[in-house]
Amino acid sequence: KLSKHPNRAIDEFSSISGGKISPYDDIIKKAAENYNWDWRFIAALIYQESKFVDHKESWAGAYGLMQFMPSVGPSYGVYRNSTADVQINGGLKKITKNHGQWSEIPDSIQQIKFTIASYNAGMGHVQDAQRLAKKHGKDPMVWDGNVEKMILNLSNPKFYQDEVVKYGYLRGHETYNYVRDI
Repeated sequence: KLSKHPNRAIDEFSSISGGKISPYDDIIKKAAENYNWDWRFIAALIYQESKFVDHKESWAGAYGLMQFMPSVGPSYGVYRNSTADVQINGGLKKITKNHGQWSEIPDSIQQIKFTIASYNAGMGHVQDAQRLAKKHGKDPMVWDGNVEKMILNLSNPKFYQDEVVKYGYLRGHETYNYVRDI
């Protein structure tokens, strides 16, 4: 139902009404604590991925709350019919692994942005954007205003056909917006 303000929903999952963020808050809190993440950050990531629809499937074939690709999900124990608990814990394993891959990023906030960008687009595309950033005089260790600009350019043939790019085309605006929205 809607409030007096047309852009604000009021239901049990609205912060306006003082309720919960999602129907999965208890699972998210427990999993986030086990992996040492802020549960609200993980809830924001899940919202971006699936809007909390546990068996959602994307245009690219990604499935579930955490939107695993069929080639990736099984390596984290997540399948199309996995429970919400399994999906969320698998997603936390993956985001934790992604975070560890960016340990050389000195700023912790920038490190998180690289982490969620690679969760969304894959490590290879983010590394392509880093190489482009370096080539074009931007800081490859800073997401904001640097690597994020190059991720946008990965949908332009002038950039994705560059010799430093190994993984090719990417709908970069999706990853750019994903990171900003979370």
